[in-house]
Formats: sequence, C-alpha cells, structure tokens
Amino acid sequence: TGWGPPERCATAPVLRVAARLTESARPPRPGGWRPTLRDDLEDVAARAGLKPDGSGRVSCPFGYADQESAVRGLLSTGLFDDAVRATDRSQVEKEVAEALHPYRRPDGTVWMPNVFRYLVCTT
Repeated sequence: TGWGPPERCATAPVLRVAARLTESARPPRPGGWRPTLRDDLEDVAARAGLKPDGSGRVSCPFGYADQESAVRGLLSTGLFDDAVRATDRSQVEKEVAEALHPYRRPDGTVWMPNVFRYLVCTT
C-alpha cells in the first residue's frame, strides 16, 4: 500500500509540516514522508522481483475525537521525529495543530479523508 494522490489525501498538508521543519536541518532520510508518485508501488514490486496482478484504491479516513488526540496520534507515527529533533516538540505540536484546522468539525472532532493505493502481486 501507499499514499494516494496528495489531492485525495487530507493528511498530506499535515505531513508536509514535518518535511518543512526538517528540510533545513538535514536532507530527508528514507522512510520519511513524501508525496507518492504514480508508479511507486510498481517500482518497489519490480525491484523485489514481484509481478503485479491487480491494483486499486481504498478510502482510509483518519478520524480523531479532538484536536489533541489528532496531534498525539499523528506524532506517534514517527514521521515527525526528525522535525521534533530539528526544532522542538512544542513547535511541532503547534504547527500540526494549525495544519489540522481545516479538518476540524463543528463538534470538535477531526476528520481527514484519505485515499491509499494498493498493489497485489505474485511471485
């Protein structure tokens, strides 16, 4: 699986916060977030010697009870660890909370619709 197109992933702008905060500290490392390119999954499969046998997209919304839960949940992914080291945790929490603003509902919940791509392969 991999992220779908950034325009179909509400989480993409939030994850860009991590990239922006770390880019001046050092170059991105493998495993950090970046927008997914169209053929990324197929490229990984080819390097692994796998033959694609099907693919598709699946909805995978991220929903949180409130903004605090969303910030805590997103920071727990490890994708913000370098940003915390490059700045500090309170700065990262503040900027993630700001990036979540468009996804807050009137009842205080946070809802971010996302689309993921998947690829089924055979050996």
